[in-house]
Amino acid sequence: MDLFTHLVVGALTYLLFMRDVTLDFLPLAVFFSVLPDLDIFLMPLKRVFKSNYFEHRGGSHSYIIGIIITSIIGGIYSILRQESFFIVWIIGSLFYGLHVSMDLLTTTRIPYLFPISRKERSFNIEKAGSFFTMVNSVLFFVGSMLIFIISADIIALTFFIDFYTIFFVIYYLYRISSKLWFSSKLHKNQKYFPGVLPFFFIIFKKEIVENEISLSIVRRSHFSKNQEILNTKTILSDEEMVLFEQGMALCNKYYYFAKWTAVPIFIRKEGVFSIRFFFMETMMHKRNMFIQYDFDLVSQQIISFNRGSGNILNF
Repeated sequence: MDLFTHLVVGALTYLLFMRDVTLDFLPLAVFFSVLPDLDIFLMPLKRVFKSNYFEHRGGSHSYIIGIIITSIIGGIYSILRQESFFIVWIIGSLFYGLHVSMDLLTTTRIPYLFPISRKERSFNIEKAGSFFTMVNSVLFFVGSMLIFIISADIIALTFFIDFYTIFFVIYYLYRISSKLWFSSKLHKNQKYFPGVLPFFFIIFKKEIVENEISLSIVRRSHFSKNQEILNTKTILSDEEMVLFEQGMALCNKYYYFAKWTAVPIFIRKEGVFSIRFFFMETMMHKRNMFIQYDFDLVSQQIISFNRGSGNILNF
């Protein structure tokens, strides 16, 4: 989920429950609601400590780490500002946890109980870095600033805040109920992915029977007919199947790619067998991020690889 949405949802949540009590801790709540995404500044440490948990959406996106970090920051803050440590720590833990909970709703897995458990999870309810929520968050931020600066009308500002609070509550309840409803009807080899807009979603089907790989991507909506994006069936030789398994293993070595669902597209040229892995979680307007591995059929060795983005229909 984008930084702007975390900021806005954090502010709205605080105002919903605390505006009639005190606004003194609003900046602190907003800070903690975006703090986990500041892990981008820790990424260089990965080279030093050789740990994937310094990656973005790594160890920082954990309830346990949140409790530890907020206790440290809360202790320093309470000493400097002469505030109650307990109040600061509770606010910090709740809003840090709010960030982790919101990211659990997205399509990118996070280690939500690290270091107690290294298991990663996502609920596939909202796209990570959703364009829809980002636009609405920016509109809320700009709108509230304009109301405050131009008119300073507290009643209008309160109404605007209440409107967007209700909007986000309804939006996420709709996303959650939609995912639960349609996922309950899926077969074991099918997977639900949210669309860019709330009324659209994608059903991905992958089936491997011996050396035959069947792939299907269908775009669905609550109000229109299904649109088939991809429907392929590929039969691999024994040698190609071995290379496919090698390609999957190489994908899983990349911490971020290992979090996503790979859609393999096979390209055969004289003496070269290429596998382009598109990632479902990144799909927008039929374009996906991909990583491609090229193998020499004689030596069975990888000869090149590249990354990029492209239209999955071009293959």
